[in-house]
Amino acid sequence: MPDFPRTGGGATAAEVWAFATRQLTGITGTPRTDLLGEDATFEAGSATRKAKIDALLAAATETEGTLTADGTEQQLIATSDNKMHSIEGDIDFTNMAGGDTVVIRLYFKLKVAGGWVKYGEETYTGAQSLPDLHITTKAAKYGIRLTLQQTGGVFRNFDYILEKLIRT
Repeated sequence: MPDFPRTGGGATAAEVWAFATRQLTGITGTPRTDLLGEDATFEAGSATRKAKIDALLAAATETEGTLTADGTEQQLIATSDNKMHSIEGDIDFTNMAGGDTVVIRLYFKLKVAGGWVKYGEETYTGAQSLPDLHITTKAAKYGIRLTLQQTGGVFRNFDYILEKLIRT
């Protein structure tokens, strides 16, 4: 490659691209990095970020099943310790029909030895035109509790899938 004048910032882009045999030389630093900004130690399983990602994935647990309503307030999912948690997921109201009433409640614990404090309550009546109730992400340190209570109609089965994530 010809020696370009180094005064004034070196070669112009047009001058560099004009040479068919251009090559980069004098590269220093990490020869390659992956998307997480780490090198081959990531693939080998020894990278710090990989360990943190593995810990996050290990801390996520799914709870799924079918709850058969019985008229009482029934727990779908709960957390309770001194670690930051979040929950989210879906409840299927497809089986609801005219005359059915369901109440969903969300509670938090606001201190270590505290009791459950109601955050929200929603009532759903009759057949639902949009039967998937999505529970948006809610987070709390000392505890989260999500319940379902069918207060009217024929007791139904409610499928659900909820995820609990412990934030480390």
